[in-house]
Amino acid sequence: MKKEENANMKVRKYLALLLVLLFALCAACGKPPAGATDAGSGNTPEVTQGNAVADTQAPDAPDYNNMTMEELYELAKLEKGKITVYSTTATAHTAVKKFVKAFPDLADKVEYIESETDTVADRIETEHDTGNINADVLQVKDNSGEIYYELVQYDYLDVFYPTAVCEHIDESLLKYGMPVYASYSPWYYNTEAFPDGCPIKSWWDIVQGYNTQTESYVDASGKNTQYWTIYTKDITSPSYAALWAQLIVDGNAMSAQYEAQYGEPLEFTYMDHLNNSPGIMEFPENNGGVELLWRFTQMVSTELDDGDQVVAAVDESLNGPTLGLCSGGKLDNIHNGLTIAWVTGLEPYTAFLACEYLYVINGCDNPAGARLFILFELGGADGQSGCLAAFDATGKWSIRDDFDFTATAITKEEVNLKSPDFEEIYGIYPNVKAYWIYWRSLAPTK
Repeated sequence: MKKEENANMKVRKYLALLLVLLFALCAACGKPPAGATDAGSGNTPEVTQGNAVADTQAPDAPDYNNMTMEELYELAKLEKGKITVYSTTATAHTAVKKFVKAFPDLADKVEYIESETDTVADRIETEHDTGNINADVLQVKDNSGEIYYELVQYDYLDVFYPTAVCEHIDESLLKYGMPVYASYSPWYYNTEAFPDGCPIKSWWDIVQGYNTQTESYVDASGKNTQYWTIYTKDITSPSYAALWAQLIVDGNAMSAQYEAQYGEPLEFTYMDHLNNSPGIMEFPENNGGVELLWRFTQMVSTELDDGDQVVAAVDESLNGPTLGLCSGGKLDNIHNGLTIAWVTGLEPYTAFLACEYLYVINGCDNPAGARLFILFELGGADGQSGCLAAFDATGKWSIRDDFDFTATAITKEEVNLKSPDFEEIYGIYPNVKAYWIYWRSLAPTK
């Protein structure tokens, strides 16, 4: 039954994308496809949430959660085959190099395979369902809840919660997996253009210039009223679509922020542009986050393939005040002379805290070796015994209270980040991707 529900959710995502392409084709003639409705609740699917730090291993399995690295090492040496790591980031490759030096008896038994975020979940499912499990560890950033709700909840992945490490991590961060570090997806601004600091106070400042009468950034006289020049990565990719989904989850807070900032209630202008298809593609009415997304889709913006291009465009700011959205690590470009900085301190929040997670592949050949590798990445019981320090880089924060990263001078608190609401994000996320494509097709200018 669980796998059937999982398949239904995936079918819904594919149908949403097919439907939105049809919407886009029909946009020019102003007719919605047959069967589209204006109703929509934005409800998310019901999913049973387990204990954040529950032991997911079988009742008769060894007590891995309370084993030391030495004990796991002895068990790992008895296992057959390679400890294979699927990872969507290069940080796991760094860990593998340090791991084989620390555990020489396993030097020839570790394999790193770089994977794409969009395909690794399907790969793990296929290998599991065909009885051909190849990997032992998955390292991945789960921004949308897809890994948790499609792999963990359906027993494709186990979560290894080493007791000695979990004692030093906020329990709220353990809800969806075992995190190794955290980051976020920031907006960037030009520090030469704005030497006094961050030039915006909330997400509503980004859509400055929106005309509620014309429902665009062109007023009745034909004058362009858009203030910011915008550069982004692909908004339909997991990191950014999930961020917009979180803003929609907090739609009431976004409406309240608008009223507090501008002294008047938010005017909802997106409802005439809803083309909800229940169960496939739908947004709720009177939602501040959806209104924000609608206004953003109507801006002139440039999508770039690479984050380095995004921050370079912010540095150049050729067309006036400029903002760019990409990964936090691109702040490193300040060492190349770029005059950029993160947007921080937005109200009601700037973004959500995005964690890099580690999982054990359920049914793998090396359960002890997989857990040894994960514990090593986490820094061992004391934070110092593994390779956690290797991940200390610009745009990352340690999630342990006994081990600090120093490469990022700005704290999580200064950025003003919140924990993600994956239960809701997971249900809304496909709608963000679909409506982004559809509403962009309605923009007077792209």
